[in-house]
Amino acid sequence: MNNKITLSLLSGALFAGSAYAGGVVAPVATEPCFTGEVSVGAHSDYIWRGLNLGDALLDTKFEVSTSAWGLDFNGGLWSGDVTEGRSGSDELDVYAGVSKDLGWAHFNTGYIYYEFHANTPNSHEIYLGLSKNLCCGLNASYTYFWDVDGADNDGYNELVFDHETELFGESFDTTLTSGFLAENWGASHITLKSGYDIAITETATLTPYLAYTWELGDAERYAKSPDGSQGDEKNRFYGGVSLSVSF
Repeated sequence: MNNKITLSLLSGALFAGSAYAGGVVAPVATEPCFTGEVSVGAHSDYIWRGLNLGDALLDTKFEVSTSAWGLDFNGGLWSGDVTEGRSGSDELDVYAGVSKDLGWAHFNTGYIYYEFHANTPNSHEIYLGLSKNLCCGLNASYTYFWDVDGADNDGYNELVFDHETELFGESFDTTLTSGFLAENWGASHITLKSGYDIAITETATLTPYLAYTWELGDAERYAKSPDGSQGDEKNRFYGGVSLSVSF
């Protein structure tokens, strides 16, 4: 969502005496072999796929990405802790993915491992998705999450429309997310979220956001958090702020 300004790694100036004349080789700029981002955030609620999993969430994230052989790779860690409302308040997610530009759309696939620091089972998911830039800053994506082991996610599917525009010289992003449970044929939620990126330095961005999630159908009957517990799904207004630094 954020406009991430990546700081390129510059090679040192190379100086060498020419075999035929005492020349100086000009400095050569090289592309970084990888880029990355570190972020921290504070949120009024821990909302996951329309479910409220607790209040006062503090989270951190570390992610790196690179490109090779015509593919884009990414991987990272996400850690979250809530102060109340959930027995397994500490959570660590490990994820890795690969994507490919097909021309007509962008294909991506990957793996997510959910670990909980309480007496709750861990969980594993594999996801498959397609995304496409439509027009006028509007993007669309569809992702299917397959639970390999752990909590049954009831065939969770996610359709996302994302629009990014410039407002007062900064990036203003609005995302509409719709969740659908394929195994029970029930709509899970619709979430509308708007965030505003404020560039602090060339590499640091502060992003406050506001969001609202709507419960749809009787998905509360089926929807579960990744640790297998029953989440609290209801219409809810929430918000937060994150600080990210790219490298």
